[in-house]
Amino acid sequence: MSVSYEDVINAYALIKKHIINTESHYSNILTEITGCKVFVKYENKQHTGSFKVRGALNKLLSLNDEDKKNGIIAMSAGNHSQGVAYSAKILGIKSTIIMPDNTPFDKIRKTSDLGAEVIIHGETLKDAEKYVDSLVKNNNFTKIHPFNDELILAGQGTIALEFIEDHPDIDTLLVPVGGGGLIAGCSLIAKYLNKDIEVIGIETELFPALYNVYNNTDYVCGGTTLAEGIAVSQIGDIPLTIIKNNIAEVIKVSENSIEEAVSIFLLKDKVVSEGAGAAGLAAIIENKEKFKGRNVGILLCGGNIDSRVLSSILMRDLVRKGQIITLSIAMADKPGQLGAISQLCAEEKVNILGVEHSRFALDLSVSSARLDITLETRNNNHAKNIIKKIELLGFSVIVTNTK
Repeated sequence: MSVSYEDVINAYALIKKHIINTESHYSNILTEITGCKVFVKYENKQHTGSFKVRGALNKLLSLNDEDKKNGIIAMSAGNHSQGVAYSAKILGIKSTIIMPDNTPFDKIRKTSDLGAEVIIHGETLKDAEKYVDSLVKNNNFTKIHPFNDELILAGQGTIALEFIEDHPDIDTLLVPVGGGGLIAGCSLIAKYLNKDIEVIGIETELFPALYNVYNNTDYVCGGTTLAEGIAVSQIGDIPLTIIKNNIAEVIKVSENSIEEAVSIFLLKDKVVSEGAGAAGLAAIIENKEKFKGRNVGILLCGGNIDSRVLSSILMRDLVRKGQIITLSIAMADKPGQLGAISQLCAEEKVNILGVEHSRFALDLSVSSARLDITLETRNNNHAKNIIKKIELLGFSVIVTNTK
């Protein structure tokens, strides 16, 4: 079947009572940071913490009675699994989710808690999909693909329907791209509501699958990314036919910019975003001149991020700002040296987070010692002032954690 904007409108009528019309608004703080007018759709506050429930509901509500009775099956290591499991639960449909061996236990538990039967199989999602296809054949399950499905992408497009109706002044819509389902659905309805709007796809530079298609390049897809929700090596053929006619361009963004965007969302906008959800903001950070003066809509498409990863991002942000520095200080091995450093830190109101004093490293002379010390400072200028004062005491200083 071909897909049109009418399918997105019909999908919204079908799923509306089951989803949250998530908050969206103009962001003063993000506008100040980026130099363009920024509007954000906070889909991290959707059921299961991401947009995936929209497509899953549209697909499941479209099943006939026999298909519902037979049950559904999907493969996923992330948000799709929870979106499908949640949708199946509220509609009373049996669901089976195949997850690869490396799926984090927390995601397995969350999917299972939503009522799905979780089966761990294969090393990769491709392995999991092969197993899904075999179970479909033997059990008459209906396969719920994460993006290569007309009903799925129509459901995903409802996020843009809400967003643009609430903020018709948006002239540029930035959409994270994995397999292409989200941007296909969003571009259909966005161009219907405003024929002049620019829809731009955003990918991590490690998985530039759509960028390759649009620019006739052959960048390798692969690697460990913070934006694992859009770490897809090949765009689905169904969404691709739609995307080609409706988007302006594709931008790939660095992992550092995605990390910075996650940090900005949390520290400045006071919301939690996963890496994929921060891709749009990352694109603006890297291309401020390009978007200057525009009314830019960002889809914060999900907020499911591992707490340990989020903690690491925040600590790395403090390092970038000079609020946490680690110094390696060479000194003579004699009494009073540590005391001088400690006294200076107290005078400068610097918190000492960690200390390691070494006398026996073979790269030191027998009469020398080294102090590795981690300090918490107010900012970069404060950190530079501390280093200067340590050097004025006669010590040699090397900063070992740099930007």
